Amino acid sequence: MEPKIRINLKEKGGNDRFCFSAKFEKYGFKYTDRSKTHAQPTLLLKDVMDEERNLLTDHLWFNLTKGFKNLGILHVGDVLRFNGRVKSYQKGYQGHQPEISRTLTIDYKIDRPTKVQLKDCCNDQKIHQTFLGENWQVCNQIYDMYQADYQSRGIPVPYSSYF
Repeated sequence: MEPKIRINLKEKGGNDRFCFSAKFEKYGFKYTDRSKTHAQPTLLLKDVMDEERNLLTDHLWFNLTKGFKNLGILHVGDVLRFNGRVKSYQKGYQGHQPEISRTLTIDYKIDRPTKVQLKDCCNDQKIHQTFLGENWQVCNQIYDMYQADYQSRGIPVPYSSYF
């Protein structure tokens, strides 16, 4: 089956920076090494639109960069505005296990988000708690937020304080 390519995002092109808006959905983390000892916090944004409110894609994952992190811990439905550049990337398994199919495809993402702002807060109090300092601490905060989900999937706590 042909993967769904983000056609509207692709059509923006990668030469210019554009302004985007999207709704916050949830946080996560990904491991950046094979031994799964270094995790990077991430966030999921949905309904990504351009300035003309054209839907570009239903969702995108981003690293929790300083710009996103400075907003504090977001609430589901908070609307963000940010600038970025469209970039292509290879999607799919790229490892060395022959029993796993290497089905790589080209997909599109928004790269190097800057000027990240909270456009609309869905929480009446408009208060956002802050993240802890180090990546391992942030990943532990994220794990705690979604602990039941991670445990049901057998995903262990990403870091301990002794690292």
